[in-house]
Amino acid sequence: MKKTSTLSVYLVVFMLLMSLKPLHTIAQGKQANYWYFGGLIGLNFNVGSPPEMLYDGKMLNQYGSATISDENGNLLFYGSGEHIYNKNHVFMTGGYFVGGPTYQGAIIVPDPGNINLFYYFNFETPGFGELNFQYSIVDMSLDNGLGAVVQSRIPLLSHTYPHLTAVMHSNQKDVWVIVHKEGNNAFYSYLVTANGIEGPKTSYVGSLYENDAVNGYLKISPNGKKIASTALNFVQTESFCEVLDFNTTTGLLSDQNMVHIPRWGVGVEFSPDNNLLYLRTDLWAELFQYDLNAGTPQEIVESEIQITDEWALNNGSLQLGPDGKIYCATDVKYVGVINSPNTRGTGCNFVKKAIYVGDGDNRQIGKGLPSFIQTYLND
Repeated sequence: MKKTSTLSVYLVVFMLLMSLKPLHTIAQGKQANYWYFGGLIGLNFNVGSPPEMLYDGKMLNQYGSATISDENGNLLFYGSGEHIYNKNHVFMTGGYFVGGPTYQGAIIVPDPGNINLFYYFNFETPGFGELNFQYSIVDMSLDNGLGAVVQSRIPLLSHTYPHLTAVMHSNQKDVWVIVHKEGNNAFYSYLVTANGIEGPKTSYVGSLYENDAVNGYLKISPNGKKIASTALNFVQTESFCEVLDFNTTTGLLSDQNMVHIPRWGVGVEFSPDNNLLYLRTDLWAELFQYDLNAGTPQEIVESEIQITDEWALNNGSLQLGPDGKIYCATDVKYVGVINSPNTRGTGCNFVKKAIYVGDGDNRQIGKGLPSFIQTYLND
């Protein structure tokens, strides 16, 4: 009788613990193993490194995109800022024209409380130079597991820049999604929870983004402690990259230790060990590296090492891959690769033309690579 009672207690405790576990596991896994981007191309990291080149994608996209796989690396769906495609590479039901093209395109966040639901964050473009931040909801239980958009173009914030990134909350369940407001220095952090989207938390930090002509990228370090933003300003002379602190518990940014890099930055990315920053410039597509442990903010700026000054046809994004390498939209027909991004200096082994994307006029990279929850890529 005593053994039966003890077993019952263990079963009750086990059931309680399981009930507290979110249905979506957001921790590092294989959710970033499929990439679709550019024109009719993709990469498959399930085979290891280097990844397999894919030619079954159907996007014709010159800017950013988003892709999501399950925790075992099976493709679920992907999209640009404009359209969402299912794993069979056709428009998802309700996924045709859900927004507009932008530098970072979109980012996909699983609902922490429902394994079938996903938030598809992107931007609408109601007029020239005007962006509004929004989201759609995808239900993967529909259309025989291919998914369908059940709510579309739900507004969150008007008059933004195309900057967009995401990282897990410190509770390891919820996800912060961060954007930048137009015409000021405000960052807005939205928290995706099992109860929906909460917030935003607003941080007025860093330099002013003074007009509607600012483009660039926003990227959080894989450990969630730093956030880098590039401001490519086509109207005024100053363009820059800034590195700020981020708090994964509060969703707030701080500029107490702000690093201000006065370069025409576009693509930006952190090394997988979170110690180095890589910056791609606009004018000549140069690549620079910075040591985030060099000391004061000024010492970090002065730690700059030029990795390459080789001119390229493209000056697009940088994206950390699941194999620990950084991939670069450096040429319309080639993906560049930083093979050892944790290594200081030119030993990081940047190869400009590492992966040929194939023949055909439409088969090319453009400026964008897929965006992911950066926690998927934590070293």
